Amino acid sequence: MSNILWILGIVVCLTYPIQGITGEADTYRYKLDENNNDRVCRHMSEVYNRFFKKPFSTTIDEAEYEKGGGNLPTLLPGAQNDWRSFINMRFSFLPSSPEFDAIKWREGKIKRPSHGEHVVPNVPFIAADMDISNDGQLETVTKNEFMGCYIPDPRCSDGIADVLFIFRKGDIDLQKGPIEWDTFFKGQGGKAPLAVIYGRQSTCALVRPFIYEGITYLSCYHQEWVKDFMDYRNSTPDREYTDILKYQGVEKLPGGRQPIKAETVCRFRMRVTK
Repeated sequence: MSNILWILGIVVCLTYPIQGITGEADTYRYKLDENNNDRVCRHMSEVYNRFFKKPFSTTIDEAEYEKGGGNLPTLLPGAQNDWRSFINMRFSFLPSSPEFDAIKWREGKIKRPSHGEHVVPNVPFIAADMDISNDGQLETVTKNEFMGCYIPDPRCSDGIADVLFIFRKGDIDLQKGPIEWDTFFKGQGGKAPLAVIYGRQSTCALVRPFIYEGITYLSCYHQEWVKDFMDYRNSTPDREYTDILKYQGVEKLPGGRQPIKAETVCRFRMRVTK
């Protein structure tokens, strides 16, 4: 089975977050619904049910964060330790397990224009080198939009979905930070990204690469809403899933569309236990 992740648009986050909603305090169990690789699926069933029981917990102690030395990833030039950046990115790092820790993320900062001048707001991105296509060649994967809210409320200031850019290793230089805001879209030196995964519009609100037995996979969390999804204040998703995907590259189609293809290795139905 293939899961097509369409490159469609940019996720925009606006004014303020919703706190204390259902999901952030829930405990989940993961039931295997689709198994296309028994070894991977059974192993990851154990991983999710052991380490990811509370995947959207917002109970993070700033004192413990500071005690632990600040940001989890290594800092790129132009970045600095700050609590707000970590909160914005928290679902990309927590919970975790050895499979997810095998991806060595680095954190940088983005410059974006304001009234004709460049300022450096608290806008983080993360980057890691990995063989995302499992072809023996490293790519540089960056993430500069983050799922920061459990419910996809467009007013969520922390972000409602991940956005990832995939470059050939060496095509983008992240050592001269902070990075201009449009670098990820345009690339550098005429070398554009190989592909872009636009979060929720590609079905994955949260995309986390991991490595198991030398193979790189994508952990893809998504929600299904039978009711009008804008009734988020009075409802929760009807179904929640975590898929394990194997990235298969980019397919160029007439009209300029470039879908990212991914093989669905496993699908887990997430059920709230309490």
